Amino acid sequence: MKELMVENRSSVGWFTDARFGMFIHWGLYAAIGKGEWVMYGQKIPVKEYEQLTETFNPHLFNAKEWVSLAKRAGMKYIVITAKHHDGFAMFHSKADKFNIVDSTPFGRDPLKELAEECALQGMKLCFYYSHVIDWHHPHSIHDSANNIWDYHLEEKAFYHYWNRLVKPQVTELLTKYGPIGLIWFDTSGGLSKKDSEEMVQLVKSLQPDCLVNSRVSHWPDFGDFQSKGDNEIPMSGEDTKPWETPMTLNKSWGYSAGDNHYKSTDSIIRKMVNIASKGGNLLLNVGPDERGEIPEFSVEKLKEIGDWMDKNGESIYGTKGSPFPYEFDWGAVTLKENKVFLHIHNQKWSSSSLCINGFKTKVHQVYILSNPQQKISFMQENSENDGVYRLQLELPEEPPCEFSSVIVLELAEELKIDPAFIEQSGVIKLDFGHAKIEREQQQNAAEWQVKITEKGKYEVHLIAYKRTGVDWKNEFADSMKIEIGNESKSVMPNEDDIIEDSETCQHPYTEIHSHLGIFEIERPGLYSLRLHSSRVREKPKGPEIWQAAAVKLRAVKMIKIES
Repeated sequence: MKELMVENRSSVGWFTDARFGMFIHWGLYAAIGKGEWVMYGQKIPVKEYEQLTETFNPHLFNAKEWVSLAKRAGMKYIVITAKHHDGFAMFHSKADKFNIVDSTPFGRDPLKELAEECALQGMKLCFYYSHVIDWHHPHSIHDSANNIWDYHLEEKAFYHYWNRLVKPQVTELLTKYGPIGLIWFDTSGGLSKKDSEEMVQLVKSLQPDCLVNSRVSHWPDFGDFQSKGDNEIPMSGEDTKPWETPMTLNKSWGYSAGDNHYKSTDSIIRKMVNIASKGGNLLLNVGPDERGEIPEFSVEKLKEIGDWMDKNGESIYGTKGSPFPYEFDWGAVTLKENKVFLHIHNQKWSSSSLCINGFKTKVHQVYILSNPQQKISFMQENSENDGVYRLQLELPEEPPCEFSSVIVLELAEELKIDPAFIEQSGVIKLDFGHAKIEREQQQNAAEWQVKITEKGKYEVHLIAYKRTGVDWKNEFADSMKIEIGNESKSVMPNEDDIIEDSETCQHPYTEIHSHLGIFEIERPGLYSLRLHSSRVREKPKGPEIWQAAAVKLRAVKMIKIES
């Protein structure tokens, strides 16, 4: 398997260049209109669920319209559910009659039509395949989400399901539809390491250039790229291999008639920019209905995103993540060749100057990406003796572009920055992904070395994510101790600020800010910031179950409140 994985490294290039893809959750469950987990949630018997096939006729499905919409949105690849957890194949499978061609009046193979249209329009086609969970099959075994209302767990024989359904169907998907960009496996709980290796080997033997995601296995170090948890945007510095965030436009994945909780276009663009600035991809999901139509509100959102990408896509496609080891309060940074792209979100736009500390490289010119003729005045201050490197930009009074405006720094030489954690205009955000973790008897400690450029009083916030339904006070039974320089405070974190529209947090989590105290910084310099807490832990090795954590510590943020 190692040889196959090494051989495939060059194939990851298209994926990391793409940065933006369409996820499509579409299956028999659309006929019920309550999401893709409805069979499990309502414990619908197999015989009753099978009756849905008698009237399932998505006659409005149009492959050309779907692929054209993805292109219109600026997406570079499509991942569609060939088989989800309900076991229904959305393609013509000879391995099982429970499929859209043999079991429904529709009688067509939508994956075949999509494959043909993707080839015509130059779109990468990819398949999602639920390889462990299958509520329709009597021998599917998962570590938790099994059909035990129709079948007895002790009577299941996984090898029967694995060898007679899964492997044959994966083979069909990789031999009947032309070149496939990647195969997106899901929920591998309980799968053995041997079976995980065999599945990777099967994919590579059929299509060596087809990428495999990390969810092929719950064992560590599997996959050509890391699939983050559903809707999860990682911390800065958290990942070492290519990665992707699967995200829904609303709250559900499969079509849900009552789900009108759509993210704003502005929010989606800010999240996409944040993901790209960390070197990741956004896989944005739509859930077509039982007629084969993508909901109109989803279509409108995608077109609005496409309008922004038409003007600013250069700052997303084929870029590298930010060289700075922290997030900026005003937006995010991406790189490509001799250009640095500053994404300044309009809600953070200021008509005054924008100052960036730690920027060492000489800048040739600065302009607006959506209007290259609009130049930006700038000034640089470089003093190696004092260790001061500043780039100051004079911004227009109004944002030049809707949602997020992109400023291009065209460099005159190779990019160099100060790699330290530097306060920027009175703000510094320190992700736990970059912290040095030390084990202590009762509480662990997270430590950062922070360079403060302005003296004054700073308020320190803890940023955490709380899962829906969790009681905050039950999670924080012990106080935290925070130290900056020689000053220390002990505090019990509270839910002081609830961030409704976070750039990095979304359902089923909410971003919470806790005020940890005010610290006096008497003079600029390098300071040690240490946080002691029983909740400070090293990042787990191997795949992490994102939704399992009740509260996740995300970052510590220092904000200047007084000079």
